[in-house]
Amino acid sequence: MLVLGSLCSAQQVSPAISSNLEQTAGTTSTRRSLSPSAGPAALPDDFAKLRLDTGYQLELDVFGAPEMSCSLRVDDDGDVNVPLIGTVHVAGETLREAERAIAHELVAKEMINSPNVLLKIIAFAAGTITMSGEVQSPGKLQLLAPRTLLAVLADAGGETTAAGGHVEIHRSLPGGGEQVVQVAYAPGKDPREAEKTLVLPGDTVYVPRAGVIYVLGAVNRPGGYLMVNGGTLDLPQAVALAMGISPVGSSKSVVVVRKQDGRIGEYRLRLDEMQRGKGETFALIDGDMVYVPSSKVKSALINSSSVLSAAASAAIVSTVH
Repeated sequence: MLVLGSLCSAQQVSPAISSNLEQTAGTTSTRRSLSPSAGPAALPDDFAKLRLDTGYQLELDVFGAPEMSCSLRVDDDGDVNVPLIGTVHVAGETLREAERAIAHELVAKEMINSPNVLLKIIAFAAGTITMSGEVQSPGKLQLLAPRTLLAVLADAGGETTAAGGHVEIHRSLPGGGEQVVQVAYAPGKDPREAEKTLVLPGDTVYVPRAGVIYVLGAVNRPGGYLMVNGGTLDLPQAVALAMGISPVGSSKSVVVVRKQDGRIGEYRLRLDEMQRGKGETFALIDGDMVYVPSSKVKSALINSSSVLSAAASAAIVSTVH
C-alpha cells in the first residue's frame, strides 16, 4: 500500500486550466467557476460526452480496492499511468469508455476479476474551435465537448445577412490531411441537419458568403445581388430584386449567361410565362448574369460577350434592408 501511495502521489501534476468539476456516474457538480479565458466557453449539455485529452487530471477509484484510489494525469501521448497495470490510452475517450479500458486491463492482468472503476474529472484543458466567415462574432470559441452546429452558430451570435445556404466544418484527420463537411443551413430554413451535425474541439466552422448574380439591361435597378435567400434564387426573384423590368424592357426573351466548368452557356427564357405561372421557373446559380433586353430587335442582337462586359462594370447591390 505504501508503494501504491507513492505511485499515485507522483502523478499529481497541476494542469494549466482548472475546472474544479466533479463527475460521478453521469452526474456533474461545479464547485467553482472556470478560470478566465480568452473567449467564451461553450459547456456541453451532457458533460458525459466530454472527450479526454492531454493535460486532463483524473481521480481514480476502484470499488473494493481503496489502495488504488489516486490522481491520474493524461500525458502528452494521451496515456494515464495506472498503478499495477501500467499505461492505458484514454485520449479521445469519454469517461465511461476510459473506465471500461482500465477495467479491461485489470481483468486481463488478473488483478481484479470484476472491477467497478470510477473516474472523475478534477481538472481539464479546454479545447477550442474557430468560427470564421459570415458570423456575427468570428474568432476562437472554447469547446469542451462535441456540440451541435446549430448551438455553436448561436454562440457566435448567429449568421450575418450575407451568409450563403451552407456551412463548412473543417476537421484535421489523425494521419494528416483535412476533412471538410458541408451542411445545408440558412436562417429561417429547416434546421434539422444543423441540429444533428456535431462540431468537435479543434474544428473550424466556416460560413461562406452568399453567391452573387447580376441583373442587367432594361431593369429599374441593375447591378449585382447577393443570393441571401438561403443561397437559392430563381429568375423571377432576381428580376424582382432589381425592382422589375423598366417600361422599355421586354420579358419575352431574357438572356441568362452562365460560366460553368470553363465554358460559357447561354439561355433565352420566357420570363413573362414564368411570372404568370405558365412556365417552370429557372433556378440561378452563383455568378449567373441576367440580361433583360429593351426590345425584340435588341433581344436578337444580344450575345454572351456583351452580357459579360456589362457585368464586369456592374456594382454589387446589397439586398439587406
